[in-house]
Amino acid sequence: MVCIFEGAAKHPNASGGGAFYRLLFATFAFFVCSAKLGASSQSLIKLPIEVTGENGTTESVVVCIPGDDTRPVRSLWLQIHGLEYAGMVSVRVNESAWVSLNNDSATVAEPGRSYGGIGGGMTTLKLTVPIPAGTVDNGPNMLTFRFNGTNGVASGFRILAFNFLDSDGRALLPENTFVEEDPNSWEPPFRDAANRAAGRSLWQNAPLAANGLPNAPPIRAHCSDCHAQDGRDLKYFNFSNASIVARSRFHGLSELQGRQIASYIRSLALPNPGRPWNPPYQPGPGLDSQPVASWAAGAGLKWVLDSDLDTLPFLFGKDRAGVFAIVPANFTPNSNLNPREIPIAFSLPDWNHWLPRVHPVDAWGTHFESSAFAQLYAASDYAKVMAAGDAASFFDRWSKSRSQFLAPRLTAESKKWSPELAERFYAAELWQLVKTWEITQEFSLEGRGLRTWPDTIPAATAPAAVNIPDSANGMGGSALTNEYFNNAWYELQVVVNSGDHRHQRRLPVDWVYLAGRLQNLERLSNRPEPGRLLITVIKAMQSSDPNIGPENIDKGWRPDQNLDPRIMVDKAWAPMFAPLRSDMKQAITEALLSAWLDKTLQYPPASYFRLGLLASSYARPTDLRDISGGRAWEAAAEFRAAGVRGRLVDRLEEWGRKYNDLAGLFHY
Repeated sequence: MVCIFEGAAKHPNASGGGAFYRLLFATFAFFVCSAKLGASSQSLIKLPIEVTGENGTTESVVVCIPGDDTRPVRSLWLQIHGLEYAGMVSVRVNESAWVSLNNDSATVAEPGRSYGGIGGGMTTLKLTVPIPAGTVDNGPNMLTFRFNGTNGVASGFRILAFNFLDSDGRALLPENTFVEEDPNSWEPPFRDAANRAAGRSLWQNAPLAANGLPNAPPIRAHCSDCHAQDGRDLKYFNFSNASIVARSRFHGLSELQGRQIASYIRSLALPNPGRPWNPPYQPGPGLDSQPVASWAAGAGLKWVLDSDLDTLPFLFGKDRAGVFAIVPANFTPNSNLNPREIPIAFSLPDWNHWLPRVHPVDAWGTHFESSAFAQLYAASDYAKVMAAGDAASFFDRWSKSRSQFLAPRLTAESKKWSPELAERFYAAELWQLVKTWEITQEFSLEGRGLRTWPDTIPAATAPAAVNIPDSANGMGGSALTNEYFNNAWYELQVVVNSGDHRHQRRLPVDWVYLAGRLQNLERLSNRPEPGRLLITVIKAMQSSDPNIGPENIDKGWRPDQNLDPRIMVDKAWAPMFAPLRSDMKQAITEALLSAWLDKTLQYPPASYFRLGLLASSYARPTDLRDISGGRAWEAAAEFRAAGVRGRLVDRLEEWGRKYNDLAGLFHY
């Protein structure tokens, strides 16, 4: 039997008096564990373990291993939220040496490892730390975590899960020894109305410092400027009192002021289904069965898959023999794949990475304050706008105002990209995204739209939307991390508004461009994602109204403006599908081509030719022309080589001849 005593406690430092404190702590734990070892029940440990606050803050737990367990401990497995950079976190077992966590001292699991590991795009990571033989004893063992210091952004981290592993990688501690803390059990630091009112005033008006570094400059923005104006995001995602106080102190407020803000947040009578580490809108099974108000909380980290191939059963299902049921119906443009319910091996950004690191008023000053970009948010009477059902029109105007505000600055300044300049542009995008979430929540817009957003602001949050390059000047200081965020915000767009058969040319999702972003990420990470790419292909096929044909250039079925089946046989895209077995890839290729051809042949060839098409046709990026444009018959030889049935390829070639004959008549 394993006994765990919850003994999390802050230590003033990591040496000196701290060592004496740990000795007393371990001695006390020994007696507690000794008592529990003979009992039929065992103590539980609450998760997460939050380590937030000043540089050097530590938290400890005592793990008790009984004398009859002879398995040697060889490593410590951890799941950590907020692990932003190498050297941020250290861990220690008993009196052994501190281990500073980085990509050399720990082995990061997939998918986080491929996206940069510690210091990369994902900041909730699973990792394994080797433990020297003899470090863990039978009986009580103290496990201590330390926040080494801030980089000017982070103020702590959370241990979401941990376990000791034996030499075979088996966990020593059973799952039922851990319990997740219930946020609904939290009490406000102050219950009286005066302190709550003071907290609300501080949230809206308190002067803040830029960060927790020494001599940090003051900033003009207030808490309510970068977060939701009423603080509902902290309530919705269940940020703890301790984390709110720590963050308040990080920005120059006092302990008392932080507790007053926490009391105000706790008093908000609003839904609170989320957690800080669960990425907003992360897709997963069962999400649509939850109330609409819970959608933003996402399906949870449990549905961030370890392997992209694990997405395939949710796309195709299996027959009674356990074989994937890959048929044309999986791809038919008239169907409707629900991307909210399909789990992926790709973590969307957590709420902390929605928040801008600098507010536009501090980045751009009076230029921002006087802009329509700022004033449309500040001056709009949202209640009237939303009551009038004008949300889509408002967000369209607001999106255009952002482009108008940033465009001249991009022209004037972005030729001299630097990490600081990129951060300013990206922060403006994030600010609009956070405020879009705020408005969407405040006016229950998701419920009106049947779990959809009335805008394209998530896609417009991608660093690429303002030409931030995939380079050391990109987000996170690397091409890989910058491309991770490009993919993340485009993926969010697919989840919250993929068009649902109501596309308008390239809106709300430019599917060809999105496929190119997946390819860019694969080239940088060497981690192909055929499952996530197939979701993109299927949703691209399903972007138009089933009842509108190609004669409607803006809304109808237009293969020349969409992805086409050549993506499955094009050499440049072969690495993306490398994880697939050859028979599976052949089945997918044939099913996709069959569904595409059935839909294309549903309409007379002449309906694909209309006056005015050339003048307004979509100019595809050069490196994506081989997988879009509708001329799938040009890859007939490749389809035959891929094992596609000859009769199906014959139909494709016949369609190509008819199309080309008409194109000659129309001078296309």
